[in-house]
Amino acid sequence: MKNPIGIISMQFTRPFTNAALPWLRKSRELGFDFVELLVPEPEDGLDLPETRRILEGEGLGVVLAARVNLQRSIASEDAANRQGGIDYLTSTLDAAEALGATIIGGPLYGEPLVFAGRPPRPWSDAEIATRAARTIEGLAKVAPIAASA
Repeated sequence: MKNPIGIISMQFTRPFTNAALPWLRKSRELGFDFVELLVPEPEDGLDLPETRRILEGEGLGVVLAARVNLQRSIASEDAANRQGGIDYLTSTLDAAEALGATIIGGPLYGEPLVFAGRPPRPWSDAEIATRAARTIEGLAKVAPIAASA
């Protein structure tokens, strides 16, 4: 398919739970080629094997959008939060495998504070460089896992 067209599940509902699974069929009926799901959180209770079965049955592709936060940011100053980011990114790979997703996008690092209703603050050049170095270090730790997935 040269130019697949997708829709993010948030157009229908959030969080995307088992109750929302009929929206997958509706997505195909509306002509979409793939669905973008937020990486499922454990509290969402989404049945990943059932979701994959429906996606495959409908001929829908799936991509995932990561949801980093302050406690799971590989760019964080805090070592525990950086480890939380590595653990989270690793879990996104598990979710992708379970769902048959081939792409994980969205914010993979940082703290998307604007989306959480908190204004961003300016960073100095030194802070930006330090955060970039931590991001590279964190991605380097997850990259071999992603490569083997």
